[in-house]
Amino acid sequence: MQLNTNPCSRLLAIFLAVWLLLPVTGNAAESEQDENRDTAPGSYRTELAIGSGYMWGSLKETHDGLTAIPAFVRIGFNMNPLFGIKGNSSSLQFTLEPFVNTIMDPETGVETGCGLGLRYLHTLNRSIEIYTETGIAPMYLSIDTLEQGHSGFNFLTHAGAGLQYRVSPDMAIFTGYRFRHLSHGNIADRANAGIESSAIVAGVAWYY
Repeated sequence: MQLNTNPCSRLLAIFLAVWLLLPVTGNAAESEQDENRDTAPGSYRTELAIGSGYMWGSLKETHDGLTAIPAFVRIGFNMNPLFGIKGNSSSLQFTLEPFVNTIMDPETGVETGCGLGLRYLHTLNRSIEIYTETGIAPMYLSIDTLEQGHSGFNFLTHAGAGLQYRVSPDMAIFTGYRFRHLSHGNIADRANAGIESSAIVAGVAWYY
């Protein structure tokens, strides 16, 4: 069965549009502030974050509910120098995100893997930032479903957006929404109808 990737494509288009439309270069005043980059709120360095939340969706073939509790660690690497992004107002991150999501319905199990992605942050004021993100994760699904067949290898893609609040120059709390699509891309000899779901996530990030 062919995959319906339209929702992911739309969210990825939104992510790219936000990246292109938001200002990514600082003005002269921001350039003067670059010397204080390591201590000023809105500065971007290597990030270490932990997070959790709630995931929900439904299975197409059986109409059973699908729920899980996500748990992840995110390491974000500042890509501003590589892309020539100057000033303290914006940041583009390359992210690594290992995760273990505990499935509660329609039966107990896990999703586990490690995601690779991009995360774009833009400062609204001294404390509040908005972000958009997208990623893909090779992962293992431990439950059998009519949509994906036996337990085994799949890809988990997501796109999302959210808000981040700087508690201090070195620490922030965040919350956001993610749209998720799970499939194996027809590289395995089993069913591949795809499973789509939503998630609300929240967590804490530290900057070094």
